[in-house]
Amino acid sequence: MQQFDVVILGAGFGGSLTALLLDRIGFSVALIDRGRHPRFAIGESSTPIAGYLLQSLSEQYDLPQFQPFCKYGSWQQSYSGLACGIKRGFSYFSQEPNQSFLAQPDHGSELLVTANLSDEMADTHWYRADVDLFFADEVQKSNVVYMDQTEVSFNRSNVWEIAGKRNGECIDLRAAFLIDATGAAGIVPHALGIKHQTEFLTNSTAIYGHFENVTPWAEILDARHINRSDYPFDCDHSALHHVLNEGWMWQLRFNNGITSAGFVLDGEQKTGSAEQNWRQLLERYPAIALQFEGASLVAPESGLVFPRRLQRGWKMCAGVDWALLPHTAGFIDPLHSTGIAHTLCGIERLVAALEKSWGKDAFPQAMSDYSTSVQTELALIDELVAGCYRSLPHFDLFAASTMFYFAAATHFEHLRCREGEKPLFLCADDVHFRYVTRVWMDRVASIQQQTDCDENEIRQAIVDAESLLNPWNQVGLFHPAVPNMYYYTAAPESEPR
Repeated sequence: MQQFDVVILGAGFGGSLTALLLDRIGFSVALIDRGRHPRFAIGESSTPIAGYLLQSLSEQYDLPQFQPFCKYGSWQQSYSGLACGIKRGFSYFSQEPNQSFLAQPDHGSELLVTANLSDEMADTHWYRADVDLFFADEVQKSNVVYMDQTEVSFNRSNVWEIAGKRNGECIDLRAAFLIDATGAAGIVPHALGIKHQTEFLTNSTAIYGHFENVTPWAEILDARHINRSDYPFDCDHSALHHVLNEGWMWQLRFNNGITSAGFVLDGEQKTGSAEQNWRQLLERYPAIALQFEGASLVAPESGLVFPRRLQRGWKMCAGVDWALLPHTAGFIDPLHSTGIAHTLCGIERLVAALEKSWGKDAFPQAMSDYSTSVQTELALIDELVAGCYRSLPHFDLFAASTMFYFAAATHFEHLRCREGEKPLFLCADDVHFRYVTRVWMDRVASIQQQTDCDENEIRQAIVDAESLLNPWNQVGLFHPAVPNMYYYTAAPESEPR
């Protein structure tokens, strides 16, 4: 029998990083995964705050091998063999059904929001098959006991009793604390009988996979002689969004020739197979279809992924002897690329709580606070995403709705990077910001319920959105020099505190 302070289930980058951090502060740790690396995974698009958090954690816990992942330039210099994509920011293009993409005056059908000043300092898309393997390999160089291809069951008494098999051999572990990093599998809350969270404002599903030979969107624009000279960056060097009547499509390009692509649809899952729905959507949006004329699916091997409703969550995220990492605690939607940063934010908070309160009277309250914080953050993400969905299909309203995310993200960056504060992710603990977000969401929902939307009312709503966001708008949102073209929105670069 092997005894550990902490056993972690799930060896994605979140579980692996948590294991390494706990090892650094003196905990005995085992990391267990039912599968093996490399493997297909999404949750790939990083953001400035994700880079900042990873840099901060790597410095605080003396893990310098992870610092190059924080920026595209350092990644290419240090780990050129690991696939990634360059991400200068977010790009959005409004697509109308059954017609080619139409450029509007003053970029009325385009929105580009820059997150960094250069390719060298750019964020990245993580090709998770490579990145998760790298993190797991680093675990195996540490004191952490690593077990992949391991199926386990467990009992909870005064400690966690974990039994299982690995390559035909029985394993028998004991742990004082159990961390679930299994994502949607949710092994621990299922076993404990924790109730599902079922009340969400967002209601979406997705069809997705990895493809080869997807034609860059810039080439489609050039073929139609659409002027890109005002764009602050190459539109394909971004988290590219095609905004549709019924949802949106993501495209994330990696430097190994693979593109992650998926349709995310507002409402209940559609009937028919994944392939049928994918084909129908391409037929409905011919400009996107041009991108996929010569493309082929390369992962997963089983075909396009077509899950049920994306939104999921649990009523509790931690107890006195267990905790869920954020991606296990819940998921809303990939619209704002919040996954990597939220995971890192949760890891930072959980590891700090274990380091400061382990074995002390304050520990149960620390775990309760962690649970509440993760749920509060998920609730804000839900509100920010739902506001965007309720803005469809009016692209100018949709663009205004995205400003609520960009205001939250840049204000959070400012507080972390410049002020040294540690608010909840995206300032989810700011009651006033939560209030104005709900006010906006109700406003756009009211507009969309009208049979004929008054353009004057939409224009006034956008003016009101700017007023609502004024306390958090530190980067010139709503008034770029070129309409809908934001040349820089991130908080100024500074050293982590």
